[in-house]
Amino acid sequence: MKTVISIILLILLLNACSFFQLSEEKPAEAQKPKSRAELYPQVAGMVIVPGGWFNMGSENGSYSKPVHRVYVDDFYLDETEVTVAQFREFVQATHRKMPKQPPWNKSHHPVVNVTWKEANAYAHWMGKRLPTEAEWEYAARGGSLNYDFVYEGSQGYGKNYENIADESMRRVKFHYPVVDGYDDGFVYTAPVAHYPPNRFGLYDMNGNVIEWVADWFQETYPTGEQRNPTGPEKGFYRVLRGASWNRSGNYMRATYRTFYNPQVRFEFVGFRCAKNAELPITSK
Repeated sequence: MKTVISIILLILLLNACSFFQLSEEKPAEAQKPKSRAELYPQVAGMVIVPGGWFNMGSENGSYSKPVHRVYVDDFYLDETEVTVAQFREFVQATHRKMPKQPPWNKSHHPVVNVTWKEANAYAHWMGKRLPTEAEWEYAARGGSLNYDFVYEGSQGYGKNYENIADESMRRVKFHYPVVDGYDDGFVYTAPVAHYPPNRFGLYDMNGNVIEWVADWFQETYPTGEQRNPTGPEKGFYRVLRGASWNRSGNYMRATYRTFYNPQVRFEFVGFRCAKNAELPITSK
């Protein structure tokens, strides 16, 4: 009888220990909250650039003064510059004339010789728009990190400048100003996404072709803080941003800006598109 009682007491004791052990276990970890970029639906060929404040402009370059605080909302930006193949699809669908492409510019290279109006028309045909100058610079500078150069803070910084004027250019044009000792492997344009992306997953923000943006040009920036600036309401020239296959030196800064008549065509001018970021509507 004593033996049976001892066994019962032992079973009760073991059950009690199990109960207390389970009660002391930590609850399952809460699901990790999604990042801002993960909240938006994916758009093919585009990345979400989480917005924020940054210091726009530079005291070291022409037409980039004064440095001022700017805020941009979240937005989508094309991973790459628009390619020859993509633009050809547009002109065929809209019965336009394809801008003449140099023999070295293949279907997977960025389209060149496009006017601002043609770039803007393509963007709208795609349900997109051209990026504002502020959005472009924010994306190139790594957002609120305010990098002066596209690759600053990334593994590629100091080793790769993308497709710019380099030793391969010097072999063709001996007296051309280039980056000494650097060879990107292409005299002219390179295939898009050939080099590593910046921290946002964007390719060729520092080279290949200089890019049209939406803004009209003005020589100096306005002072004071701004939110989502779009530039002057009218003007004579449109802004272009970034370096290109035939440029080096100060052109390679993320803050570099220049301007052209919107009707011009050059073999080093292209573009990429942007799109407003809107959260999907969820039913309650």
